[in-house]
Amino acid sequence: MNINKKERILIKLSGGALKGNLDLYSEEKLLSLASQIKELSFLYEIGIVIGGGNIWRGKEEKLNLLSPVEGDYIGMLATIMNCFVFKVALEKSGVKASCYSALNVDRVVKYHSLSSVEEDLSSGKVVIFGGGLGEPQFSTDSAAIIRGIEIGAKKILIGKEGVAGVYNKDPNIYEDAIFYEKLSYDRVISENIKVLDHAALNLAKENKLHLLIFNQEIENSFVKSLSGEIELSEIF
Repeated sequence: MNINKKERILIKLSGGALKGNLDLYSEEKLLSLASQIKELSFLYEIGIVIGGGNIWRGKEEKLNLLSPVEGDYIGMLATIMNCFVFKVALEKSGVKASCYSALNVDRVVKYHSLSSVEEDLSSGKVVIFGGGLGEPQFSTDSAAIIRGIEIGAKKILIGKEGVAGVYNKDPNIYEDAIFYEKLSYDRVISENIKVLDHAALNLAKENKLHLLIFNQEIENSFVKSLSGEIELSEIF
């Protein structure tokens, strides 16, 4: 038994975390995130699930000729692009990384394999997951929870854009929105508090995952979320 084995965590990155003001990507944001992951990699084995919202925002897109299923596949392809780009950013920052996709595009990234993922994590590589779950109708929320369960992570870090964590309603619209510092899964479900979609939430509850939800736009937010240096919401 290796008593020095690092704890595993899963980080859910939104596509927006990579986005520039006018461009699909911000090199500054990519390298800043890579620097944070590098710092965390000294203490943790890290899996990352990445969204595609900087490229494709599903329900907000106006291409009526596409069916919802076709739109979902475009979203999955967007996450694979982000997976590839962020892997390069990590490697440029001196972090060994691998990228796996639930869709088979193995000339670009590896096809998802539990045994290969385990080998890479155990060797110290950061593993990035793209392609969602490889099937339409499943959100990136569900992908993050399932990949977290697969790798044995007990903490899931969820970065949000422009909000400090979980509220009873949108704080950007309602001045009287109430911020939740700590929540139980039972309360989130019974009060229908918006955190994750229901499928992901129930999976997280069943597997006793500890969710940390915070504003990813704060400098060094992913590092600070684990050291208790920023305001955040916890669900357990």
